[in-house]
Amino acid sequence: MAKKIEEKYKELSEREHILLRSGMWVGSIKEEAKTMFLYNSDSEVIEQREVRYTPAMLKVVDEVISNSCDEFRRKDNLGLTDIWVTLNENGWITIKDNGGIPVVKHKEAGVYVPEFIFGRLRTSSNYDDTEDRNVIGTNGVGGSLANVFSKEFIIETCDKKNKFHRSWSNNMEKANDDLKIEKCTDHYTQTKFLLDYERFDGQKCFNLDFVDIIEKRCIDAAAANIGLTVHFEYKDGEDSKKSKWKFKKFDEYIDLYSNFVEISDGVKFEDEQKKVWIYPSGNINIGFVNGAECSKGTHIKAVRNEINNKIIEFLEKKHKIELKSQVGVDNKYSMFMIIDVSNPAYNSQTKEELTTSPESFSREFGYIPCPDKFLTQITKSEIINIVLDWYKQKSEAEDLAKIRKLNKEAGKKLLRGDKFINCTSRKREEKELWIFEGDSAKAGFRVSRNPITQAAYIMRGVPMNVFDLSPVQIMKNQVFSDIINIMGLKWGERNDASALAFNRIVISSDADADGHHIAGLLMLFCNKFPELFEQGIVCRSISPIIIAEKGKDHRSYYTLKEYKKDEKNLKGFKIKYIKGLGTLENTYYRDMMQNPHFQVYTKDDLADATFRHWLAKGIAEERRNALKEEV
Repeated sequence: MAKKIEEKYKELSEREHILLRSGMWVGSIKEEAKTMFLYNSDSEVIEQREVRYTPAMLKVVDEVISNSCDEFRRKDNLGLTDIWVTLNENGWITIKDNGGIPVVKHKEAGVYVPEFIFGRLRTSSNYDDTEDRNVIGTNGVGGSLANVFSKEFIIETCDKKNKFHRSWSNNMEKANDDLKIEKCTDHYTQTKFLLDYERFDGQKCFNLDFVDIIEKRCIDAAAANIGLTVHFEYKDGEDSKKSKWKFKKFDEYIDLYSNFVEISDGVKFEDEQKKVWIYPSGNINIGFVNGAECSKGTHIKAVRNEINNKIIEFLEKKHKIELKSQVGVDNKYSMFMIIDVSNPAYNSQTKEELTTSPESFSREFGYIPCPDKFLTQITKSEIINIVLDWYKQKSEAEDLAKIRKLNKEAGKKLLRGDKFINCTSRKREEKELWIFEGDSAKAGFRVSRNPITQAAYIMRGVPMNVFDLSPVQIMKNQVFSDIINIMGLKWGERNDASALAFNRIVISSDADADGHHIAGLLMLFCNKFPELFEQGIVCRSISPIIIAEKGKDHRSYYTLKEYKKDEKNLKGFKIKYIKGLGTLENTYYRDMMQNPHFQVYTKDDLADATFRHWLAKGIAEERRNALKEEV
């Protein structure tokens, strides 16, 4: 059956609309779990723990506390110095301050100002947008929202002349006939109310988590309004608790977060608009806008953008690291911030996120950039090392992902298959992979080798220095990529000899200075897989440097010392000095291959230091000095 027009389209009073669509006014009425910062009275520090609470209930109470904070921030208040927040086991909540509201009649409304503020909706002193307002309230519904969501609501205030008292019931539907105006020389404002808990997901009262949340709100109020004293009390027999908060400076509040930040490592600054503290630990944002906690929004983003960009610029210039976004920087430090924003705008009445554009933070200044001195201090802080550590881990993780892919492809593809001369044996225990430099060695190897057990890879030129290179960088090199694939080596794993394609890697280079240099670079490459040395897989074939011939008597000498020792017995012999493997005649080449002289390499405690000393980059001066000492 179709609805009548009158049933389909309805007009609600503003009070009815607030109760029916409370989410847009005070947030969710459903209880939810959330991790919050709360005060631990035993350890006397802030901790993080999960609580169950109703956001709308918190917002309603917070609006009344914010009213008192706003009054403290106004220059023309009646001397407000203290706020008292009291909760009792019966669900009554009392918020009192020693300020005061003018007890005079509003000429246009025809009611006293306290009733105008708390008994009517959209009434406020914050509606003149031509003035700069650095207070929490914006829309003029805060205090009256507490009235709308209460079964009973009582307001009492004195302005040094008169005292006002009145109450409402049934969600501000009924203004009770108890209006009292009396003479009074005191000054204060007290709001006492019993929330209509059933409207908050059918609850009966607030829970103890809610008590702790309100206490934290009292601590925040005192911290963000230096000089203000905030008293908190929860009355419930043995479960009662009481605390008092006043801060001489905001740093005292940050001290409560010692579980999250290293207090002594802070970097801070302040200008006419804001105060900012940065800590190279944790990853928390604690922000206050006009005296109320607001840790999300344009104020946080504006400052973090400046810091992040400075760090990115510094890393690119000093460490040659290019970060494509702020993601790797933004969560590497903690920030505390207090800022005054003129006529602030938020994403909702709950004021959880500031939406005012930075250029509108102040009519006079707009957004004041962070000072260069502060940003430079950050580039000298531990934050840089934290980001560098993250970048290293990220790079290593990315390399490992690529390495896993490379390992899967090992043995499947050679970049230069023409440089590889394979052998025929299937028994790895007898197979050797000889590594030569220069195509001139290829012909002699083919003629002289044992084709069943001896394979070779022919390099062209001096191999690359891999001292500071990552696996991915090394795999881009044709020579080393091919050798790894031929051997079946795996990155990031222990390579056991039984799993490799060859039982031995034989470095075969000339015996001159260039040949030694090539051998050193090949051993440095093998050091990327140190287990090869442990298992005696890496060796060098020693070729003769001098050959003595006399008829059929041929003698090979592999060291000058060996030759000198036998020199007196070489009368009548023809002496040949061998420049390199390419100059060896077939007979001697075959002898070198069939009866090899192997120098097997192992590592001692000084091996890595030796590699660094002779092959690391950027220490040429150190090497020159070492050579001078040896001379």
